[in-house]
Amino acid sequence: MKRVRTVPVERPSHARWAPLLSFAALIAAGSLFALYHARHPRNVPGEIALQLAGRWNKAYPLVCDPQLWCPPYKERLQAQYEALRLDTLLFVPAYTLALLALFGLGSCFLHRQVSRRFAVRGLGATLVMAAADLGENVFEYRALDGLAAGQDGDLAGAAMFSLLKWSLVLPLAGAAGWIGLTLFARVVLMRVRVANAPPCDKPARVQEAHRLADGSERWADPDVIAAPVAPHATTAVRDWAGSAAAAAPRDSALARWRTRAYQPPGREPAAVGICVSGGGIRSAAVTLGALQALREGGVLGRARYLVSVSGGGYTAGAFQLALMPRPAAPGHRSAPLATAQDVFAPGSPEEDHIRRHAKYLADSPREKLLAAGVILRGLGVSLGLLGLAFVVAGVVLGAFYDAVPFTDLTKLRPADGADFPGFAPHPRVLYPVLALVGLSAVVSAVASLVVAHRGSSRPAWVRAITRGPLALAAMVVVFAVVLPAVFWLFAWLAHRAGVPTGGSGISILGALTAASTGLGALYAAMSKKVQDMKPSGEPAPRSPSASSIVTRIGGGPITAVVVWLVLLLLAFFGLSLLSWSAVSAHGWPVGWRLGLPFALLLSAILIDQTTFSLHPFYRQRLAGAFAVRRAVLRDGSIGALPYDFNAESTRLSTHGKRVEGFPQVIFAASAAMSLRNRTAPGRPAVPFTFSHDWVGGPDTGWVRTSTMEETAHPLIRRDLTVQSAVAVSGAAFASAMGTQGSAVQRLLALSNLRLGTWVPNPSYLAEVARHDLDWTMPRLPWVRRLRYQLQELAGRYTDTSPMVLCTDGGHFDNLGLVELLRLRCETVYVIDSSGDPPPLAVTLAEAVTLAYEDLGVRITFDQAEVLRLVPGSAVKVAPEGPMAGLNTRFSADCVVRGVIEYPEPVHFPGRRKPSRFATIVFAKANLTPDMPYELLAYALKEKAFPRDSTFDQWFDHTQFDAYRALGHHLGAEAAKFPVKRGRFGPSGTPPVAPPRSG
Repeated sequence: MKRVRTVPVERPSHARWAPLLSFAALIAAGSLFALYHARHPRNVPGEIALQLAGRWNKAYPLVCDPQLWCPPYKERLQAQYEALRLDTLLFVPAYTLALLALFGLGSCFLHRQVSRRFAVRGLGATLVMAAADLGENVFEYRALDGLAAGQDGDLAGAAMFSLLKWSLVLPLAGAAGWIGLTLFARVVLMRVRVANAPPCDKPARVQEAHRLADGSERWADPDVIAAPVAPHATTAVRDWAGSAAAAAPRDSALARWRTRAYQPPGREPAAVGICVSGGGIRSAAVTLGALQALREGGVLGRARYLVSVSGGGYTAGAFQLALMPRPAAPGHRSAPLATAQDVFAPGSPEEDHIRRHAKYLADSPREKLLAAGVILRGLGVSLGLLGLAFVVAGVVLGAFYDAVPFTDLTKLRPADGADFPGFAPHPRVLYPVLALVGLSAVVSAVASLVVAHRGSSRPAWVRAITRGPLALAAMVVVFAVVLPAVFWLFAWLAHRAGVPTGGSGISILGALTAASTGLGALYAAMSKKVQDMKPSGEPAPRSPSASSIVTRIGGGPITAVVVWLVLLLLAFFGLSLLSWSAVSAHGWPVGWRLGLPFALLLSAILIDQTTFSLHPFYRQRLAGAFAVRRAVLRDGSIGALPYDFNAESTRLSTHGKRVEGFPQVIFAASAAMSLRNRTAPGRPAVPFTFSHDWVGGPDTGWVRTSTMEETAHPLIRRDLTVQSAVAVSGAAFASAMGTQGSAVQRLLALSNLRLGTWVPNPSYLAEVARHDLDWTMPRLPWVRRLRYQLQELAGRYTDTSPMVLCTDGGHFDNLGLVELLRLRCETVYVIDSSGDPPPLAVTLAEAVTLAYEDLGVRITFDQAEVLRLVPGSAVKVAPEGPMAGLNTRFSADCVVRGVIEYPEPVHFPGRRKPSRFATIVFAKANLTPDMPYELLAYALKEKAFPRDSTFDQWFDHTQFDAYRALGHHLGAEAAKFPVKRGRFGPSGTPPVAPPRSG
């Protein structure tokens, strides 16, 4: 990233003195640890067990050797006294200072506010743990006095306080270790980054989108355009509220729509724009024919923008790459043979190449085996890493329970023929849990009385005190009841089922789980059923004489059952693996117990999760089918040669540039966002686009494409190409599917049967540019680590992460219409091949609704005209008997015209006055009686045409030609509409859209 005029990172008010205090605490803690280790007596058996004993008869053997005459245990008892004294004076202060120091540093230097708040909570929990330890020591002192006198002491109190202490040990130690490693890594990486930073030729400029939208910022040529901030609902108002005097001078009621309609420099309002919808290879074929016809009608040459989604992007990207010159000598490029006027013309080598590669995913047996191998590899890597994580967690928990006897894991390892013990939780667990719940209730009741008396709301610290005891009670229940119960349950199941020992049984279960996961994910992703429907959309009766429309819908309840069964099996296997490793890890060699966590750490850091997903395979298969250019072959003939995928990187900044006579291609994708500060309920996705000039969207901000390419690491840079933009825009099988999300996406993430990729987040790059890579900021990763796949599993996507997950544009808007309206076009052509179920154009209705919600743009159609798109609305074609099947499917028209009303006047090119009104020409992939005879014959033969499932990506030449011909008919009809400026009235008057004759 180029350097920028930097702004200091905002630090908490205590960040000036707290670091010095934290470092002093670390030094003091180290000294106390050393002194404790030097003076601690070596003959203190069962020190931790004594803390949790609870009763005198359990504690007595710990200080009295049963093989000796009792009571000759004074020396041991004295050693217990000494150990307890050293624990109180040295060990408790040592670990308390160490944890306070780490959490203190985290509260000062962790970059995100939520992380700093987490560290502050760690400070409070550390003090609670230290207080519990001291309380336990007090009761243990009294218990030892009782043991010395041969009486029962207060071991019950010591056990209750010990339960509280040990329930906090693992969470606090893990959190403090994470903070320490994070800060250490950022210091080291900052030094490496500064040492290897290239010289900067100019400062990077960051501009604010909302200030550019309201005209209050006048910079030119920015590198990054930051999106408006979006504080979460839990963010304190005082941290974000600004002065009213700083408000925009223009009407603030339209501020949101105005900002979301802002486009980066170079993307000005246009006279003509085209958008092509998603739909896989079906949409690619329709788009090919439609663009051919629109070029013949003179529309394509006048268009300024071509917005593509999913399958429409296959063809849009193919046109773009076919017009790129071929590299010749270094620094030179040969002129392309194809031009904007004849590229992909009927009969051209490029069209023939795509026809022959319509089964782009896999055609030959070899390619199908390769695809199966890619799926198996991804499944193995994903389940292997997750399985390794469960094993490591089991090893850690097993070591914890062996040292801290909340439960006795040795009883879960019965010898052959021995009876299996029953489950019994720690006898003292109920008392601290009830005490903590009662404390929370008392604090809440007192706070309610105070609030009612004063008439004010509860302070934040009161809410924290109320929730704190409940959280601690939950931890006690988890460590003292839930986890021991899980271990006991799975050990009991293995004992009753006679599962072989030594890991062979868990290996068999793992193999069955992996196979079930792979098959279940494939079934869930590919399962679609054919259904006969009436023109009204209702199910049609199953009768040979019934006239119906064939469509393919989702898998329904069977798919849901399969998905949930596989997810439950995965959960069962994970818990089995956790329990098995916790119970049996004590007998493993030390090298395995230490090596497995190290292997997990290396794998989580070094393995790129996206590389082992389906995205690279999908990207390469699409490139092989659609990334071609015209060339002179060896024998002198003219043909189409595919791009060399490995030798020529089709960077967006170079290979995505606009070509004279052809519109600028903008690939519409979506970015996963799951927090309500950016997305509405039911739509966890925001728009995100790729083009040669800018990458990003209104919710993430924009980055100049060349700047993002220079900033990204080489592996991630491969996803900033035209070929990758095509693949990302069509990433339908993803772990985050926007409005289409369900439990299926969790299964896709677990199985690695997922598309989409992680790219640098423009919001993060804007922050980097502002602060000039402050050392506390998280680094842009070199690889998409395990953390990102875990985010996909959890379904949690923030707008501040260094990377953002980009998937199919159809997860936001499958037409690309909203993005084209964001560009402010005077005439909009929409090619819809989305395959909606009858009777209405649902995808269009969703886009119209979203356009108003997102941009304030109103789109209206003449009701009588738009209903001509409904199947069955055409005049019956004679003879009605033989043509009954087609008459049910015939629409009166496939193209309608409507009116677009923008919220504010737009300066369209060539117009003297701004206008709020524009025209939309909508072409729907329907059957009409005026289509060519051969197309009607194919439709009569293929009942699902033109609604073949998007999941059918294996088109033969007849399917491809039929959909291309359908697209050509749509484009030709759309180009006939007389969109003339003379029909527009003065500003504020809507254009007249007379009904189409016929």
